Amino acid sequence: MAIKKNYKNKASLDQNFIPKSGTFKFKCAECGECCRDIAPEDKVLMSTVDIYRIAKHLGMEMTDVIEKYCDMVPGGESMIPLIVMRDHLDTTCTFLKKGKCSIHEVKPIACSLHPLGRIDIFNEETDQNEFHYYLNEFDCAATRDEEVKVQDWLDRFGVEEYDDAFRLYKRMGSVCSKIMHALKTDAERREMFGMTFFMMYAKYDMQQDLLPQIAQNLAFVQSINPDIAFDKSKMA
Repeated sequence: MAIKKNYKNKASLDQNFIPKSGTFKFKCAECGECCRDIAPEDKVLMSTVDIYRIAKHLGMEMTDVIEKYCDMVPGGESMIPLIVMRDHLDTTCTFLKKGKCSIHEVKPIACSLHPLGRIDIFNEETDQNEFHYYLNEFDCAATRDEEVKVQDWLDRFGVEEYDDAFRLYKRMGSVCSKIMHALKTDAERREMFGMTFFMMYAKYDMQQDLLPQIAQNLAFVQSINPDIAFDKSKMA
């Protein structure tokens, strides 16, 4: 597995950002090491974008992908349902077949980016969020024999194509979490938990583009409690 750098503050992270026009040195050995010996804390968190892309590729519904290849876990402090990729009993990725990724073309964004990581930061000058990229350390059989441009690395799997949808997914999770925390009874929280799962991961037509659907689902969630949804001081 990749070794994640422990950035303790934004200042130290800023020093390690690589611009999209910049380069890093990495040559994948296609050993599949990053897909084996998956520790519980390293399970891949699946976004709505990841599940949609995989479902579309496999000709399945999103809920069927979740049932067959994923596990739902409670989100701890967030209190919302989170989806993680399931692994086999030998702790190898569920999609690893004969040493190769069976969904290589649409593998989760986190896997597509490897060995890069990214963080979404608000730019006050442009009044927009921007992804910033950095290089994770890695201890697999990969080498540093090849210089790769960050933009070319992103283009391989069309990572940026779904950036807007990914941000809406994160926004919906944040709103649902705040609503969950505002509820008073366990019954209300159970109902909201189920609704959150439905809106974040289930209410999608695979014949339609993802972005307008996730925007519509977010709008519905926001309508549940507009005071919380549009209070920026309450947003995570």
